[in-house]
Amino acid sequence: MYHPHLLRLIITLLLTACLSWLTFSYADVDDDDDEEMSGLPKIKLTKAKDLASLGALASSRKLPILIMFSMDGCDFCERMEQNYLIPMLRSGEYEDKVIIRMVKVDDYGTLRDFDGGSVASRDLPDRYGAVVTPTLVFLDSYGKELAPRIIGVGTEGFFAGEIDDAIDLALRRL
Repeated sequence: MYHPHLLRLIITLLLTACLSWLTFSYADVDDDDDEEMSGLPKIKLTKAKDLASLGALASSRKLPILIMFSMDGCDFCERMEQNYLIPMLRSGEYEDKVIIRMVKVDDYGTLRDFDGGSVASRDLPDRYGAVVTPTLVFLDSYGKELAPRIIGVGTEGFFAGEIDDAIDLALRRL
């Protein structure tokens, strides 16, 4: 005997199982796999190691420096990197507007500072008031702040504009 409710229930269960499988399968694919599958080149945010050389590059190109203070395991840092900074690098539109680098606050190494001396990566954030991660700072070739720092990740629809405004202000102040 035909039961339309039973048939509807079986179809619903099958569809739910298929959609769940697809969702979990997609969740297992990381961003690197997405880039490879889409044919896009893999782009990673470069860690700052030599601020003096970075300052010299910024000076010669007449560009501000954007440094993201980040730390391992920071989901907001990952979101900042994946949703904003890497797309900025990938677009090519910022090549003549800003130099983008990252400093890991939980790294126990040292950096060459803007003046040529050494500074511990974990001490550098204190200089710029980067008490939480992510924090974006906009600097000139000497390490002086050019625009207000951006702390955290803002509202999705407006945040890219906030970063653009800070970059434009930093460019004007050079």
